Amino acid sequence: MWPDLGGPVTDACAERRAEEAAPSDPAERRIGPLARRLPPIPASLSCSETFAIFEGQPGLRGLAVQEEGRPLGMVSRDTLMISITNPVRHALYERRPIRLLMNRSPLIVDAEMTVDEVFELIAESRGAALGEGFIVTRGGTYLGVGSSLDLLRESVLTQRQRILELELARRAAEQASEAKSSFLANLSHELRTPLNAVIGFAELLESAVVGPLNERQLGYLRDIHGSGHLLLRLISDLLDLSRAESGRLDLFEEQVGLSALVESGARTLSPRARSHGLELAVDLPGDPLLVLGDERKLLQVLLNLGTNAVKFTPRGGRVVLRAGIDTDAGPFFEVEDSGIGIAEEELPKVLETFGRSDDPFTRRTEGAGLGLSLCRAFVELHGGRLELASRLGEGTRVRAALPAARLLEAEQPRLERA
Repeated sequence: MWPDLGGPVTDACAERRAEEAAPSDPAERRIGPLARRLPPIPASLSCSETFAIFEGQPGLRGLAVQEEGRPLGMVSRDTLMISITNPVRHALYERRPIRLLMNRSPLIVDAEMTVDEVFELIAESRGAALGEGFIVTRGGTYLGVGSSLDLLRESVLTQRQRILELELARRAAEQASEAKSSFLANLSHELRTPLNAVIGFAELLESAVVGPLNERQLGYLRDIHGSGHLLLRLISDLLDLSRAESGRLDLFEEQVGLSALVESGARTLSPRARSHGLELAVDLPGDPLLVLGDERKLLQVLLNLGTNAVKFTPRGGRVVLRAGIDTDAGPFFEVEDSGIGIAEEELPKVLETFGRSDDPFTRRTEGAGLGLSLCRAFVELHGGRLELASRLGEGTRVRAALPAARLLEAEQPRLERA
């Protein structure tokens, strides 16, 4: 059943306000504001008079036709042009009523439908509405007419607007990243200067240059010294992470022996492991395992992973540092522990910057949540990936997997650092 198309044309100001409030996403864009607010023509209007209307509206593809307030159909610009411009047909239709050339079953859409929904209807109509256009109603009342060209134009404009918005968002993100990097660099300088002075004076006092100290005083100085170095490492980690996120962290590539790297890490971690009552073991391949990489960054990854393993493994547990070649021929090193483990739902969180597990044991331990995110940044800078596997109450294994292309032959000469 046809809706009532004989109502008044909707107020243009109200439509303009609706258009300004319309969403920019084409999936949400409503068809109402795009309708041409043209009153329907009477069915008795002659074909030549209708042709004059089309001549005055070059972009108009179709007109709604009504009679005594009752809709009859829609007349297509193309159909009318063919009939009027042909001499024989012109003589036949010039003075005849337009109802003879109209489509009696036009496409009718509601103003609240989206642009995408109307495109679907046009496609389902097998292209009939592609040339002549369609009628737009709101609540059953005639609003205007539209065309596929109007929809295409709107889609193009919307797409351009979205591209511009994305470009502006990208520039804003770059500026924010630059501001963050600049802030961290300045903050680092401002913090390092007094921290180095504090650490230096603590070392000076600890050496008893100003006189002998009792055990209690020495303990205080060791706390000052240790806390100062901890804060310096945190500042360095923040700067490295900021550079990695902005793509300004460089690799100083050289030939690195993974076995030697693991052994060096084990020597560094051994005192801490002993103090925690842990067994620290290494598992290395029989043949030399050489890779092309940044030795300092790879060692930092290993030490961060090892420190976490020692921190979260209860007394009597075991930590293993391992190196080898994966099934895809890629070299790797990893740290495996028999510690408290991580719940499956917490795994994504601990890889995020400042991310930490919410279990009570983790909350009691020190740390800013930078370690794993920085490790992942360093490994990905090498083209690799950081793999995390854990079971709550059983332990954790974190692997730094490097691409096979970084594996070197054992006899390859050592590269000099640039």
